[in-house]
Amino acid sequence: MGFFSADCVHCAHPLLSTYASNEINAWMMHAVAITANGSVLVGQYDGYGRIGEIQVPDFPRATCWHYECWQRAGSPAEYRGPSTLSADQGFFFTTEHDVSADEAFDAGGTSPPGN
Repeated sequence: MGFFSADCVHCAHPLLSTYASNEINAWMMHAVAITANGSVLVGQYDGYGRIGEIQVPDFPRATCWHYECWQRAGSPAEYRGPSTLSADQGFFFTTEHDVSADEAFDAGGTSPPGN
């Protein structure tokens, strides 16, 4: 499988890798994935389904957060269903993801529990 990403369950911006980030959105590289079985994985997203050195089991079904959004939401550990896979794969975009953590979190809403 090639390059792919998921959108943060709170702010709806994708998890980014070092290949797609810049000084404005570098905070989007730091990710949290919560799997259906309750595992909470925290680290830097690589663009290929790994957070840190760990391959996220069944990444397309994980609840994904930016670490910053997750912390600001109180670090919830419950699985909320699968995050939306990023239409731009967290890579093929221009400036739409050049936002600060404050802007993204404030625009993101309330992070309601999933299904």
